[in-house]
Amino acid sequence: MKKPSVSEIIDQNLFDTIYEPIVTVPNTEVFGYESLTRLKTNHWNAISDFIEEAEQEGQQKAFELLTLHNAVKRFEKGGNTPLFVNISYDTFLENQEELHDTLLDNGKIVFEFLETSKLPQERMNDLEKQLRLFQKKHETKFAIDDFGSGYADLHRVFAHHSDFVKTDRLLLRDLFESDGKKNFFEQLHLYVKKHHKSLIVEGVETKEQLKFLQEIGIPYAQGYYFH
Repeated sequence: MKKPSVSEIIDQNLFDTIYEPIVTVPNTEVFGYESLTRLKTNHWNAISDFIEEAEQEGQQKAFELLTLHNAVKRFEKGGNTPLFVNISYDTFLENQEELHDTLLDNGKIVFEFLETSKLPQERMNDLEKQLRLFQKKHETKFAIDDFGSGYADLHRVFAHHSDFVKTDRLLLRDLFESDGKKNFFEQLHLYVKKHHKSLIVEGVETKEQLKFLQEIGIPYAQGYYFH
């Protein structure tokens, strides 16, 4: 069977949406969900490969808007449950009207800015203005994704308004092999809390990792352990 084009996949909306729970660490009760997109075709090895090809063909924004719309419209957990949806800065800034329409009467949305998304300093003022507008009009919240990946450094985390900071899932690996890594999570939590943001630790896979996060007071976590 001939491999369909990126445009054909987007035009036919051949995407599934799954929702990964984000839990409150002290009691592991569900706090919210992050929407994740999966392809309905096996012509790409992974969704990341499809996204890379979409970027090369100038289809990234169309992909982001469609999958965001899917995530919001297919979400059935109730209006009081936060839904985290991924978006790049460019897509957020250049599609204001469509995003406002999508968010109307659709519960608590958290825009999670993609870890590979960077914005020139001269556009930061416009970004901050739009963040405040969405916050006022829709009670939207914002998250910085994948802290520690190389893109989401401290400068970016505090360069604009955000409510949550999410760590890169790889940071939690080999946690108990390094006292330095354990200290890193403790200090990051305190620093983020001091700046009135909440830390979400991604990549939790074991009971021991969860226990550590509980001991140091991390508020939220996400990972295969909670599936």
